[in-house]
Amino acid sequence: MRRRGVWLVAVLALCVAGLIVAAIDTERDEPLGAPAEPSEVGAPMTAERAGPAPRVAYTGPRRLAGIETLRARAGRNGERIVAVTFLLDGRPLGTDTTAPFELDVDASQLPAGRHRLGVAAVDRLGGRKAAKPVRVGITPQEEPATLTATPGTFNRVLRELADGHVIVRLAPGRYVVPHLEVGGSTRLVGSGSRTVLAAATGGWSLMTVRGRGVRVSDLAIDGGGRAERAIGVAAGSHDVRLQRIDIRGIRRTGVEVWGEHSGISIQDSAIAGDRARGAGIFELGSDDTRDMSVIRTRISGFRTHGINFAQRDYDEPSAALHAVALDNEISNIDDPAAATGTHEGGIWSGGVSAAIIGNRIHDTGWDGIQTVGSSRRVTVVGNEIARTRVGIYLEHETNESLIARNTIADVATGINVEWRYDGNGSSGNTFEANRIVRSTETGLFVDVQGDRNRIAGNTFVGGTGPAVVLQGASSNLVTGNRACERPGQPLVVQQSAHHDDGRAAHSLRNRIEANESVDACP
Repeated sequence: MRRRGVWLVAVLALCVAGLIVAAIDTERDEPLGAPAEPSEVGAPMTAERAGPAPRVAYTGPRRLAGIETLRARAGRNGERIVAVTFLLDGRPLGTDTTAPFELDVDASQLPAGRHRLGVAAVDRLGGRKAAKPVRVGITPQEEPATLTATPGTFNRVLRELADGHVIVRLAPGRYVVPHLEVGGSTRLVGSGSRTVLAAATGGWSLMTVRGRGVRVSDLAIDGGGRAERAIGVAAGSHDVRLQRIDIRGIRRTGVEVWGEHSGISIQDSAIAGDRARGAGIFELGSDDTRDMSVIRTRISGFRTHGINFAQRDYDEPSAALHAVALDNEISNIDDPAAATGTHEGGIWSGGVSAAIIGNRIHDTGWDGIQTVGSSRRVTVVGNEIARTRVGIYLEHETNESLIARNTIADVATGINVEWRYDGNGSSGNTFEANRIVRSTETGLFVDVQGDRNRIAGNTFVGGTGPAVVLQGASSNLVTGNRACERPGQPLVVQQSAHHDDGRAAHSLRNRIEANESVDACP
């Protein structure tokens, strides 16, 4: 079982035993016991960009009619591009997270005439670049194979939707269905919030998507307090985009994805849990999954998670590769019956090379963002987190990752690195240029064998307790950090604890330099 809040228990126990050895703003020169065992991870990554912001340009057609594929050319400049968004007159048409960056659109659903089409790229370090828009002409032209349905005729197209390879447009109205199957190469398009799919009875999900090349957009789903899930994406599904969908009234989870899959993306949607007992979006990641993304989506009111990229296995070199959570807003994730740290999180991510960028998370029961499973080379950059117990929590297998330029406010602990136990731990990470405001216990806490991290250029504003605690953590660099408006509070504390086998764990060989406390924040 994972241990939560372990650092607080350890500190209290050590105080009673008289074993705390603290050195504030200084480097320990003499070892106090056996050194921590070396980790096998490499050196911390840096938040500094290897080159300029990503290069991006639109290269697709200039006249749009029917189903068209928009294209962009994005230069990497040393950093992986994690998302390219296509914008029509400044409004997002959609985002692609894999190269070559393309987006298929239905021009018959776009306004006719002359418009400006732009593209904007985001790289793994949170660097953003928008290209100068180009002029395009749109001539709405509906595909000849399109089927149109109303609430009275919807039953006639259910078989076609399940079989796939069809375009179905839904007129405004309320469509009461027991269950809806959507097959591969299918586009199901509503008329916006006026098109409502409503659950006729209870069931595992109201809609199930299975296959390749599925698009569902511009509609609302009302579970009516009966459906367990709004949308299930079944095993074997690839290149699925769910866009501009308003989900409410479900009992457990908004969107659930399982089995082998890739390229599943939820974009520009709203998912209201109203105390549903699951997650807004729940993905079962594994070695057979990759490129899951949630983009510009509002999620609130669930008990377990806003977004859960749930890959929980350790030491997997490519499991659930390249998950992306970009520019989402997540709030009110809380379970009144629990406070165990096993859920109540804004975003949880367990895969390799995930990018958690630009999200706004507030009022969650336990933490804002948490890395779990095989979180290697993950970037958690530019997020805003407020009013939770822990802002960012690194579970004990997060390595070579970057936590940078996040703003965290009104928390107990700003950033917490879990201790090493059962042979798994977190080392070689970079914590850079984060701003932690009004933490009541610790700004940044690194627990047992959280070794060889780089803690640089962070700002700690107000609050109580130490700004940085190294507890049984060694060979860390703590430099250039600033604490302000914290009179009488220590900046850096080193202290001892215990390994999971009971051996003493001391903080050794840490370099602590050029940190400062000032009265007023800049």
